Amino acid sequence: MSPLGLVLLALGWSAAVWAGASLICRKQPPPKVAQAIWRGAGLALAAPFAASLVVPGFSADIAAPLAELPLLEPVMAVPPQGTGAAAPAAGLRMPDIGTLILAVIAAGWAVRFLLWAISQVRLQRLKARAMRTRRPIGHWAEAVGLARTPHVQVIPRGAPFLAGILKRSVYVPAALINGAGASEVIVHELVHLKRGDLIARPLERIVADIFWFSPFAWWIRGQLDFWREAVVDEDTVELTGDRIAYARTLTSAARVSRDEAVLPVAAFILRKKGTLKMRLNQLLTEKTRPRRLGLVMALALACAAPMAIAQGMLIKGAAAAPGAAITYSHAVLDKARLTSAFGPRKHPITGEMKTHNGVDLADASGVAVYAPSAGVITSATKKDAYGNLVEMQAGGDTVLRFAQLKSMKVKAGDTVKPGDVIGTLGESGQATGPHLHLEVLRGGVAVDPQAEEGLVLADDLKLPAANP
Repeated sequence: MSPLGLVLLALGWSAAVWAGASLICRKQPPPKVAQAIWRGAGLALAAPFAASLVVPGFSADIAAPLAELPLLEPVMAVPPQGTGAAAPAAGLRMPDIGTLILAVIAAGWAVRFLLWAISQVRLQRLKARAMRTRRPIGHWAEAVGLARTPHVQVIPRGAPFLAGILKRSVYVPAALINGAGASEVIVHELVHLKRGDLIARPLERIVADIFWFSPFAWWIRGQLDFWREAVVDEDTVELTGDRIAYARTLTSAARVSRDEAVLPVAAFILRKKGTLKMRLNQLLTEKTRPRRLGLVMALALACAAPMAIAQGMLIKGAAAAPGAAITYSHAVLDKARLTSAFGPRKHPITGEMKTHNGVDLADASGVAVYAPSAGVITSATKKDAYGNLVEMQAGGDTVLRFAQLKSMKVKAGDTVKPGDVIGTLGESGQATGPHLHLEVLRGGVAVDPQAEEGLVLADDLKLPAANP
């Protein structure tokens, strides 16, 4: 599958998942149900790509017509990756669109990793400034259901957060530790610990990091952040017993963290504009039981599962469009003379010893060049020493290149069948006479066209005389 196809598929699927989860949550489910819905949405983002590992791809009969659909053309058509020109390239080449897309995506992942590393450094600096307090919280840890009681650390400023893998601690800013709401703050973080959010939260954030180019993935992550806190808010209120007092504590914590420029990831939820208001509304609004929520969720799952599987089949089968099995049923030329075979040779113009990635077939200028099999034209353009070059996806990971054409009779996106005229033979690039330069690429690696099973170079092919 082409990189552009993967990006378009990820954007479309993430939009559908976000829209579906948003519609379900319009029925105002309880916080724990809403969190489960958005966690399911986060998992669903990767479902098509996970499904592609286990489901079969589309068959050739299905994949061929799919490749002709305008919306699926960039998905089904795989841009070839060459291994070198038949002759030295002139000047600097711009990378193809697929390479550029992969480079941008990789750069985005690198930036996300760098930001994560910076946040970890800042977190360690903040933790290094913390001072341990002897405030007793064992009774709260027991009420929450924790087997071990974490330490309480006081930081000069910032927002409350939970950190630590082996030695877990609750970090509370000095402005809150001695206030009336200190117990609510600590219980809130203990509930996070009990619910496993210390591990679940980074995993949830990976969704947006992987699909950083999709705004819908970021919106899903925002909902995951919000509902995680909303669930903990409800559990904290059940333990402390005073909803109004807890709302005041949330407001105080948000006020304390607002001026802190460097906060750990765990505290970001308090600083986002509008988040505090949403949490207070969720906390203080009287809840009503949504009607038919289970039915709606079941219908959504019933629709999403086959869609994810179908997209997995599309991802797996796209590379094989228009069919993994290649049937050559027409000669490339009516007649020709083989002037240069595949492999090492002395270049006829530069005199350098270079690997010839194809074969040269000479004939009169202007004779027809035919498609030897069914395929999809992925490129038809003039390219440096190749001259006029037509590239055809023949099936699976096999690409045919027809170079030095006098004229091109096809364009990118065209579907051809055996015997269709690709172009006419010529010498439009670096050449000593009219000929067709033919390459066969498999998985981006050049192979000998004469060794390609079933491929007929010409109905009447004259081979060079053997050396005595």
